[in-house]
Amino acid sequence: MSVQVTPEQLSTLKATLLNTSGSTPLHERFRSLFMLKAVGGDEVVDIIAEGLKDPSPLLKHELAYVLGQLSNLRALPVLNEVLINPTGQHCSMVRHEAAEALGALSSLESLPVLERYLNDPSREVRETCEIAAEKIRFDNSEEGKKRQLNPDFPTIDPAPSATPSGDVSIPSLRTDLLNTSLPLFERYRAMFALRDFGSSSKEAVEALADGFGDGSALFRHEIAYIFGQLSSPYSIPSLLSRLRDPKEDDMVRHEAAEALGGIASDGVEGDDQSSLPTDQQLPSGGVLAVLREWAVKQDAPVVVRESCQVAIDMWEYENSTDQFNPIDSLTTNKSNTTGMERSAHAAVSAMAVA
Repeated sequence: MSVQVTPEQLSTLKATLLNTSGSTPLHERFRSLFMLKAVGGDEVVDIIAEGLKDPSPLLKHELAYVLGQLSNLRALPVLNEVLINPTGQHCSMVRHEAAEALGALSSLESLPVLERYLNDPSREVRETCEIAAEKIRFDNSEEGKKRQLNPDFPTIDPAPSATPSGDVSIPSLRTDLLNTSLPLFERYRAMFALRDFGSSSKEAVEALADGFGDGSALFRHEIAYIFGQLSSPYSIPSLLSRLRDPKEDDMVRHEAAEALGGIASDGVEGDDQSSLPTDQQLPSGGVLAVLREWAVKQDAPVVVRESCQVAIDMWEYENSTDQFNPIDSLTTNKSNTTGMERSAHAAVSAMAVA
């Protein structure tokens, strides 16, 4: 499904994403990106590609993600360029996302470039290339061609959920999730199968949280991403622990912040906190208080601080009682009263102006 916009509206979204004014807040640029995702098409691919010149790793990471979700092969050379990184302008977090996006597009012609970086110095890049290559092979197999997207989770995942023909009980999937002797692709399949149990399954969420003990930052970041999809209060303690840990990889802390933004409410979420370790406890203001604290922490990594700022904006958008036209909100600069669309569904809902 795509949203129809006028040339003037598309121009407004482009100007916002690319910060042509030089003063557009990051959260407005994110919101514009997800509106563009809802629009789709070749011109949107070109606009997003232009945005990859931006210095913000957080924004470029999200741009690469969206390019993979658009299912438009026009993005292939753009993503190849980011992964190859000939000028050295892209950090490993952005290059990893470009590799994952190549996997999402699932073109066989991407296999040579992914295989070229299976020995990349960056662990998250080489692991992502491994998973993306396996996904492409799977998608182009007879089994893969028959697979359908899960309607509850319409995103293109890095790996398909474990097949129903196997043992998909939570204990069995947890065993596979934590089994470091298995290929990462198979562990990811267990991960997404656990996600499919839904946010109400405390057992599945806790099994996923056990994955935060893994030695791979890529693996841990994917757990946090899934928690963002689930928005389950059962995941709050483990996400808080990841966000607050100064030794945790920035990529993981960024995903934890965005996931918490999707769970936050105007109060204290979850069960009684007294039995939890200190790093997993909520203050009196709940998740929002934690995000607001980290959004202004000057000693926090920039990508973590910015992720918290965007997460707060997302919460404000989702909890706004105003009925607004998103294009009007961009042109009238109501940046303090709206939030970004963190998913295609939210973007489509916001942009359905026809």
